[in-house]
Amino acid sequence: MSSAEDMLEVYERWPSMYEPVKFDFEVVNANRVYGCGYGASLIPLLVSEKLYGKDKLLVLKPGEMPYEKLKGEALVVVSHSGDTVETIECAKRALKLGMTVYAVVGGGKLEELCKNEKISFIKINKEKSTRLGFPYLMSGLIPLLDKILKANNTEMVGSYFKNLLRREEALGEQAKRLADFLKNSFLAGIYYSNGAEAHALRFRYLLSENAKLHSVYENIMEVAHNGITAWEMYYNLPIVMISSSDDDNLVTERFKIISEALQGLGHRVYEVNVGKGEDLIVKIFLLDVATIFLSIYRNVNPFITRTQETVRRKVSLNYG
Repeated sequence: MSSAEDMLEVYERWPSMYEPVKFDFEVVNANRVYGCGYGASLIPLLVSEKLYGKDKLLVLKPGEMPYEKLKGEALVVVSHSGDTVETIECAKRALKLGMTVYAVVGGGKLEELCKNEKISFIKINKEKSTRLGFPYLMSGLIPLLDKILKANNTEMVGSYFKNLLRREEALGEQAKRLADFLKNSFLAGIYYSNGAEAHALRFRYLLSENAKLHSVYENIMEVAHNGITAWEMYYNLPIVMISSSDDDNLVTERFKIISEALQGLGHRVYEVNVGKGEDLIVKIFLLDVATIFLSIYRNVNPFITRTQETVRRKVSLNYG
């Protein structure tokens, strides 16, 4: 079995991998909670931000650390590996500020920190790759957010994952079409709206990690100002435009104008709308699987590379 086929087998198990984690520690109820995660562990937070709303969950941007004004607020840190140094630093700074910290973690140094500092945490199952562990992270994150925010999304999200079963074949065909759209390219463009940021960011990560394809990544509202001009130097490059059902008319019109302009320059455009509710999970699945098929078409190994592992190790060694 190839590495790509091994990954596809995990995606077939996604509907059953979401099992809400039961926990017995007490939480401090809040009207709003902040989130912190990096890489693939950031995506469950961004998807949850769409489910709960930014008035309930606000995710810190990559590289953004807790700051003085958040003193007394609640922070949820998420890490599949438990060894992401930025997430560990985020938790430490939050503690120094007097924030109430919770963690959803697969183990590692973050779990050790939680035990040493008496941080309440949920231990989740781990997959061989953080990219594949999205349902496990959601299994811990959603029940925790429900408890803190006094909400009720746990069963609903479970139904979203279970419904992947009845749509799996159709989604697989859609994923193959998207992979075919990208397979002969040395570079891809990704334009997205604010409402589709989680999916666009995830897609960019996995194009790089799974298919080893570099991409240009930009918010659609910036493109009309100066982001369109560089495309006049090339032609026949694939552009994936990822929008949201929550986009207002101004943003929707911008997608239409830019799509027409890009095609007028000789580029190919593929449009994806992430929808809302159940579709948020469905489109994560679709975009993920497309990158696995693309790795097969491009005959590359979707697992971690030697260079990537070396950089991660050096970052960890140089930390602190």
